[in-house]
Amino acid sequence: MPLNKHVFISKKKSLLAFAILSFFTTDVSAQIYNLNFGLAKPQDTSTLPRSLARPQQAVPVAKRFPKTLLNKNADGDFSILNGWEMAAANTLKADAKQISSAGYATKMWYNATVPGTVLTTLVNQGVYPNPYFGLNNLYIPDSLARMDWWYRTNFELPKEKENKQVWLLFKGINYNAQIWLNGNRIGEINGAFKRGKFNVTNQLLKGKNTLAVHILPTNNPGIPHEESPSAGQGPNGGQLALDGPTFISSEGWDWMPGIRDRNIGIWQDVCLSFTGAVTIIDPHVVSDLDLPDTTRAKLNIKTKLYNDSKVLQQVTISGKIENISFERKASLKPQQSTLVSFSPEDFAQLIIKNPRLWWPNGYGRPELYHLQLEVRGVDGILLDRKTIRFGIRELSYEMTVDLPNKNGQRLELNPITALKQGKPLFDNVNRREAVQGVWVPQLRKGIDANLLQPLPESTVAPYLVLKVNGKSIYCKGGNWGMDDAMKKTSRNFLEPYFRLHKDANFNMIRNWTGESTQESFYELSDEYGMLVWNDFWMSTEGYNLYPKDNALFLANAKDVIVRYRNHPSIVIWCARNEGAPQEVIENGLADLVAKEDGTRLYQPNSRNLNLRPSGPWHYFKKPEEYFTKQAIGFNTELGTPSIPTAASIRKMMAKEDTWPINDVWYYHDLHDGQKDFRKALEDLYGAPTDLDDFSKKAQLINYDSHRAMFEAWNSKLWNSTSGLLLWMTHPAWPSMVWQVYSWDYETFGSYFGAKKACEPVHIQMNMPDQKIVVVNASLKKYAKAQSALYVYDTAGREIHKKVKTIDLAENKLTECFEAELPNKLPEVYLARVILKDNEGNLISQNDYWKATNEIKKFKAFNELGKINLAFDLGVSEKKVSNETTVMLANHSKVPAVSIKLNLVDRKTGDIILPAYFSDGYFNLLPGESRLVSVALPANYNWDNLTLKAEGYNIADTHPKKMISK
Repeated sequence: MPLNKHVFISKKKSLLAFAILSFFTTDVSAQIYNLNFGLAKPQDTSTLPRSLARPQQAVPVAKRFPKTLLNKNADGDFSILNGWEMAAANTLKADAKQISSAGYATKMWYNATVPGTVLTTLVNQGVYPNPYFGLNNLYIPDSLARMDWWYRTNFELPKEKENKQVWLLFKGINYNAQIWLNGNRIGEINGAFKRGKFNVTNQLLKGKNTLAVHILPTNNPGIPHEESPSAGQGPNGGQLALDGPTFISSEGWDWMPGIRDRNIGIWQDVCLSFTGAVTIIDPHVVSDLDLPDTTRAKLNIKTKLYNDSKVLQQVTISGKIENISFERKASLKPQQSTLVSFSPEDFAQLIIKNPRLWWPNGYGRPELYHLQLEVRGVDGILLDRKTIRFGIRELSYEMTVDLPNKNGQRLELNPITALKQGKPLFDNVNRREAVQGVWVPQLRKGIDANLLQPLPESTVAPYLVLKVNGKSIYCKGGNWGMDDAMKKTSRNFLEPYFRLHKDANFNMIRNWTGESTQESFYELSDEYGMLVWNDFWMSTEGYNLYPKDNALFLANAKDVIVRYRNHPSIVIWCARNEGAPQEVIENGLADLVAKEDGTRLYQPNSRNLNLRPSGPWHYFKKPEEYFTKQAIGFNTELGTPSIPTAASIRKMMAKEDTWPINDVWYYHDLHDGQKDFRKALEDLYGAPTDLDDFSKKAQLINYDSHRAMFEAWNSKLWNSTSGLLLWMTHPAWPSMVWQVYSWDYETFGSYFGAKKACEPVHIQMNMPDQKIVVVNASLKKYAKAQSALYVYDTAGREIHKKVKTIDLAENKLTECFEAELPNKLPEVYLARVILKDNEGNLISQNDYWKATNEIKKFKAFNELGKINLAFDLGVSEKKVSNETTVMLANHSKVPAVSIKLNLVDRKTGDIILPAYFSDGYFNLLPGESRLVSVALPANYNWDNLTLKAEGYNIADTHPKKMISK
């Protein structure tokens, strides 16, 4: 993530003035750091942002009678929902024993949202206004992060589960929880990412049971910086980083303000689990392919069994995967844990012929399997059951490593083979700088180099290449700083974001500093074919603080690894954002990944080690510099401003603040006012007159800049480049600076520019040499495809044409021809490149507006007449995907520039979100038409919806009624 140089210097002076930035010593080293402690005290009130509108007032919600719902899942566990209440500990006079006992009065408690954070409950109960709107977040006291809280609920056991062992499972709390049941303290949980599981059989009562959870906040919540024109961007984080396994960005970062409770609370499900004496613990499924042959997969399955009784248990553990069954017997002494394995050597049925493979988006289908494990006693009674979803796929990695007898050896790491002994392979501490800013590790002493496959010299060296099922994967996608600033993590809330990523042709999401570590995130990544680069909870080396409690950090990391290791989407465990961890964390994580996983690369650093330095994150006035100066290697962060649409901006602030640009824009992350971006907008298209004019011009820049970033990496595929991740694709709240869609699913020009450049098979015109090339980032070959360049003036007249037949190999870049444009070109013209298959079917089409007059640029667009588009609407029969098609036609004599479609409610005019359009911010020449598809979530009612088009020179279209099913 970007660090503002001037902010860092001023902050350093400020902290010296308060005598806190003198030194910081980690627990394991005498090394001294001058690091970012954040603010020492709240900033001067004169620098706080101001709104032209009156502050919003929250509307209190009446207390309702809490009624608990036990929601059963596939394994017979029950989530405890609906009946939760919450209160601040400092408002209670009772002690923990009283609070967790029946009969305690909770009339003054709030109805609580669980899963959810403290702030989620307080906003839902109308104590505070929506912190995402305007400056509302400023009016929520930061003391919420310094208070402890109580949650409480009552439940009765399902009658059919009586006489079972009963377990209470917490899937995630933040930051520390003390658990009480029926007046008894049963345990505690530390860290935001570690589960808590407790056998509560002996603490349960017949009838109503009372569960109470005492939530203690983080130890170092810090003081948020409030961005404004006078206060500036501020530091990224601060003291909260000391607390390690928590949401370190919630102190405030350059893409999100300080969240007032720091996301403390019961943020994941609380469940009741019912078993017999023996339980199944964290099964692990590993698929092993005979690469390069993928027609046979060997499955290795292992799980821990635990005997929680006081007597010997003889059990049978069995598994079923579709039509495959297997079982074996085990004997467990009292209180004993044992590991049970099923290997293909012992169970031939675990050799799968012609398996359905899991592939990342663009390379194939992300196929998934289900394993059901059961353990039964000698009498055949079911003791425990677990259902595990997994994918059959194998990961390998091309990288550069120093060997004892040779520096800079290109190797392929297959973890399944190389990590069989559970020992880490690489010494990442004693690394070597291979080229400027790029380091390579050395092999650890005592490790056999034959565990790694030597490769010939590569044009991609020394950079990382990720391979799935033996195929090199061109990684394209972006960073999620956090899924949601208030940790709204339900599947229903998150799924549209994954659909948008899939439709944008992305195949990788980086879980930045592990802020989105929960089941729903990984489940959806599996289903949508998203590779996950998974960080842990540390940020920039030499700037952000180190965790104080290394044991706590590693305990949370271990639980994350064993909990989520069956998800095929996770491809890298990364210790730290932008830097190396301290040695105790480095060695601990390397050991954990080797021993507890053994199928993935442990990567200590999100940049530099077999990666290029991350960034930059600013607007490029000359986008050709992406091609000439930036495009090299694997970059996990490359950013540029992405301004929201006018409709999105209106949703995030009061009408009075929408125009001109003001403090509220700054508070929503318009760093330094994005002066370079705004200057470019004026130079290219003319000074904006209002919000709508500003936004329509901004979307053109959004489109072109984001397309240019990915096309620059496309232009050197496997000839020095192997992956690019945007900073960012995803917003945690309504933000002005980095994202390709809004927090409520509205797509920007940046989204469609990235979507275009990331097509699996994509034709483009490179900068600055104007070569026409095709990047085929798929496993499909195309013989005798036709590549073409057409040049048009603004009247739609063709002024140049060039066509060439080419063969496209799979997963490769192919050069077609040089443009060779005419000497005399109009001041503004459209260069269109088209790729068709050998039957004439369109594969890819890509438009570039070009200007020959450096002074006027594209101001000629402002002289184009406003036009009305013609519509032809029809709803398809695809009831599951709920799709319809739209034919748009331009019957005017001027081009329709940058067309964006939205579905709107006929009565309110509100945009319907989410909606998934196949294209956006496209052009129609005079007399041209285009078929666009749109999908809504399944079973959506199309009645009363209309389609509206907007664009640079599109008149307000008369809304058309969508055809109802």
